[in-house]
Amino acid sequence: MSDLNVKRRKIPFEPPRSGQSSSVAVPKKGHESSDVIREVDEFPKHTEISHGELLSLTLSTKTSGLTHGLHRFPAKYIPQVPQWAIRNFAGEDSVVWDPFMGSGTTLVEALCAVKQSYGTDIDPLARLISGAKTTPLSPSRLAALSEKLSSSCLPSVDDCFLPMAGVKNVTHWFPDKSWVDLCRIFSAIENLDCTASEREFFLVVFSSILRWVSNADDQTQKTYVSGTLKKSPPEVLPTFDKALQKALLSVSSLESVRQGRQATILEGNALSVPLKDASVDLIVTSPPYLDSVDYMYNFMLEYFWLGPQIGVTSRAEYNSRRRAPIGAKNPLTPAHSVHEALLDLVDPQQIPEYRRSAALSYFDLMQKHFTEASRVMKDGARYVLVVGNSQASTGVLPVHDCLLRLAKTAGLHLEKAFAYRIRRHYMKFPRKGRGGIILMDWVITLKKTDIALMEVEDRLPLPQVTIGADEVAN
Repeated sequence: MSDLNVKRRKIPFEPPRSGQSSSVAVPKKGHESSDVIREVDEFPKHTEISHGELLSLTLSTKTSGLTHGLHRFPAKYIPQVPQWAIRNFAGEDSVVWDPFMGSGTTLVEALCAVKQSYGTDIDPLARLISGAKTTPLSPSRLAALSEKLSSSCLPSVDDCFLPMAGVKNVTHWFPDKSWVDLCRIFSAIENLDCTASEREFFLVVFSSILRWVSNADDQTQKTYVSGTLKKSPPEVLPTFDKALQKALLSVSSLESVRQGRQATILEGNALSVPLKDASVDLIVTSPPYLDSVDYMYNFMLEYFWLGPQIGVTSRAEYNSRRRAPIGAKNPLTPAHSVHEALLDLVDPQQIPEYRRSAALSYFDLMQKHFTEASRVMKDGARYVLVVGNSQASTGVLPVHDCLLRLAKTAGLHLEKAFAYRIRRHYMKFPRKGRGGIILMDWVITLKKTDIALMEVEDRLPLPQVTIGADEVAN
């Protein structure tokens, strides 16, 4: 998205004053605040946050409790965001939907507070991971089954294999010994006498170690083997055993607070969901970032092993599926013009031809999503979305402004927004102007209503914030 020419007036900011990082200037209705960051231990109540305020969570804030840490996932927002949204806008009997659920962060938090939540995602691996994190499972039953996956019980293999067809040069990705041990674990999971949900849980644990025990670089979104920084991957069997024991504890932790609540993963997607009109009280999600994360490419190794289990049987099918998500660089669903609501923000002729289709498709599909979201939302329901400002060579890209315009066309009006500083996020990858590292996340609350709630409801401030090296994670 770095090539996207955005027409936007420059908003003046007061520079942060020394020694006052814990306070903010309170903006007038519809106006932006100065870029002073308030340090907080947790997000304040909705009524206690000023529109445009900048917050920063302390580094001690936990983000991997319950089953949140079961599997890595790029661009995963912290669980405190859906926790905050549910606490402010939902009750025990509310219905919550996450249309871009990713690894299920919203659903895990919903299991602690509401009776019924739903999730959708176009990525089959995301659905598998979310299912493993949220499906009711017996900790004692899993513990008993896990004994059959201990090193001493694993079968031997005569010939190594890789489940996905069409993958060449497997030893480029995995050392010979690691490949053998991965085949042994995979075969043992396949041979377990267990339910489908239990098997999927163990497959997700297996998947969670694949990047670490491979030759691929651990630090980036991009799945590749570095030619300059040689990696010495850890041994497979102790790595799997450690991940499995951690996963078993996480399931026990979630089951202790679930109290019969259900999270259901639906077969639909963000553009078409099998939910009734006016049935949803709260939507909480982080939509895809344009030109920032190729989720399926990030999980290439995981698809090599689990693809056939989730309907992606070959490398050719995998390559085709990469074009389907909203925000894909080579989209299956092209658009040929920009939505009229964005005419003063986006000039298609200023977008290089090789990027134009992706950018226009992104905005077109997001507008269709907001229309579908409005259909299932009750009057007065909230939509809390999280979107980042992407920093690139051309400057900060106000994706949120475009999304606000599109949401408004579907009757979803801005109620309030605040930004929080991202600390230790997974996405550490310099894209040299082709995309960008997300510096701040905006938490935007929209309300389904027939009238505008603010004088200025389609522009948010762009903070002038510098992130320290110790605040961006590996």
